[in-house]
Amino acid sequence: MAGLAPKRGDKGLFMRIGVAYYPEHWDESRWARDAALMQAAGIQVVRLAEFAWSRLEPEEGKYDFEWLDRAVALLSAYGMEVVLGTPTAAPPAWLHERFPDLYPMDERRYPLGFGTRLQRCLNHPGMRIHSQFIVEALARHYGSSAAVVGWQTDNEFTANLCYCPHCHHRFHEWLRDKYGDLARLNAAWGTVFWSQEYTAWGQVPLPWATKCDSTHNPSLQLDFRRFQSDATVSFQREQIEIIRAHTARQFVTHNFMGTHDSMDYYALGEALDLVSWDNYPHTPWWVSESGAGFGADVMRGIKRQNFWVMEQQNGIAGWSKMGRRIPDAQLRCWAWQAVAHGADTVTFFRWRSCRFGAEQFWHGILNHDGEPRGRYREVRRLAGEFASVRDALTGTVVRSEIAILNGYDQHYALQIQPQADGLAYWEQAGRYYTALRQLGHNVDIVPIDADLSGYRALILPSWCVIEAAAVETLSRYVKSGGRLIISARSGLKDGANVCVDAPLPGALAAICGVEVEDYDPLGGATSSVCDIEGVCHTVSVWADALLLHGAEAKAWYADGLFRGLPALSRFEYGAGSAWYFGCFGDGAFYHHFLKEVLNEAKVAPELPTPPGVEVCWREKEGERYLFVLNLTREPASVHVPGAVTALLGAAPADGVIALEPFGASLFRCEAVRADGARAGNGKKGASSVAAVG
Repeated sequence: MAGLAPKRGDKGLFMRIGVAYYPEHWDESRWARDAALMQAAGIQVVRLAEFAWSRLEPEEGKYDFEWLDRAVALLSAYGMEVVLGTPTAAPPAWLHERFPDLYPMDERRYPLGFGTRLQRCLNHPGMRIHSQFIVEALARHYGSSAAVVGWQTDNEFTANLCYCPHCHHRFHEWLRDKYGDLARLNAAWGTVFWSQEYTAWGQVPLPWATKCDSTHNPSLQLDFRRFQSDATVSFQREQIEIIRAHTARQFVTHNFMGTHDSMDYYALGEALDLVSWDNYPHTPWWVSESGAGFGADVMRGIKRQNFWVMEQQNGIAGWSKMGRRIPDAQLRCWAWQAVAHGADTVTFFRWRSCRFGAEQFWHGILNHDGEPRGRYREVRRLAGEFASVRDALTGTVVRSEIAILNGYDQHYALQIQPQADGLAYWEQAGRYYTALRQLGHNVDIVPIDADLSGYRALILPSWCVIEAAAVETLSRYVKSGGRLIISARSGLKDGANVCVDAPLPGALAAICGVEVEDYDPLGGATSSVCDIEGVCHTVSVWADALLLHGAEAKAWYADGLFRGLPALSRFEYGAGSAWYFGCFGDGAFYHHFLKEVLNEAKVAPELPTPPGVEVCWREKEGERYLFVLNLTREPASVHVPGAVTALLGAAPADGVIALEPFGASLFRCEAVRADGARAGNGKKGASSVAAVG
């Protein structure tokens, strides 16, 4: 069943409303009223204790779980299940006093002091051992608790981008494990440049701040990013192993951050039972310009299965400065959007706005006064809606015929050397994603080692760093009949972040039948490309001028340095075809050319939508469910060309679904298409279902 690993899953966990609660922040006399209000609102899952280390272990080795026992028992008595957080994201003051060098160091080797959270180096031996101690104590105590349904590791992991002596030492160990000897490292990195050849492991630096802010060797920087990602994965794995040693029933998850890209989320998710994430659509540094749906699809792609939202924005967000007040209806629409993209449980952050600390202005379901108002009523309404469709949606998954390939080495490479404005990986992927969503298609975002065989079309945004295994995977996919889009700047480097000594796109050239004759990093400048019918589009960011080696041109530059030269191409390769997009366009550009690729791939048209309106599909055997979401402040409508049954919202009138501002509707589709296989979640041969009718 989608959502949880079967051995730890349970049907009762699906389609729930939850909340993050901090009983340690409030007088215990208030707890019963909070629990009663939660119960009345339909809340069924509560997350606890992920920042409570100082209360759980007030002194080294002296644990106090009695207060948490009372909170868990009270919530259970009111019919709620608990997810416990391991509290290692906020080490207590006594641990820092015990280990003064526990603080992480920045790239100038200045220690970052006490007073916030995440003020710890995950490579510090003291941090490692004391994290194990507190997790072991918690797991022993709560591992058999019937009230505790699962665990969240730490909180919002990022790569351990610390530059302290402990990291320096462990980096050397990591490099020795990878390269074996310095001769191999020197050759792979090209350390002959600037006389950087190393004769002892201790000479290899971290990418500390340098004279005149000159940059380090990109190969060193890429391996450092990989190493610190691995350090975070290793830290989490220690916690997972401890928890699993004390429970067979409780699941383990982590609250990811959507399009955050400091570390390898696929590696972080590998050992978990399910992925959850923290969804803050109105926080611009959190969600990409492509929106919360994009972040949700990235999260679903980590394990190619349904997920939870562990923190759902439900009010004004902000620490020292606040964002705008959000309409209550928008909170409901965001929650349904998460479900439409694969969420099985939506947990709001937080129950009540905190009166003290750095997050005083990060608002909860209740304001500081603790009284139920508009947001509370909206959550109660939403919980009732979840309950009404729980039986229908339990067991449904998101299936897609199209996937965007994602790899975190590509993010690192483009962060280390951005090359041109607009070339960032999520920015590129978002251009394709937005166009596909506006055309009404579900989209998967998956790693290259997923099962790709069922997808009719794949998109490869600039895959700068590419190794032989990835080339073989893509070659096999196209030869077997797939359609592949390759973006400019793919095939540029080898696995050590060193430029290849072959014409671009390097090892991918044989798949797409082109050679990059020349290129221009346009950045914010623009050019124009036109197809054979004279339809023209504005392009920017990058321009590759192509030489065709068996490929056919699909568009040419109409002006600028490359006037008359091919910009887009198509190449038949085996039973499939590869398209090379040598430039980056506006929305109309992607709509125009993606339609042609999808038509060739026999991806059936879905439901095109107006701007700000989203359609999504979830399926289970023999059934398909259509979500229609209006993410705007204005009324909107979508034409549905077939019969549907309304489960949420009004039935269509004359084939038109009318949506209020921030309206969300759900329909069961009445007709099933029988024209072949549909891909989804890496599975091949799942039944395919029509848009409607």
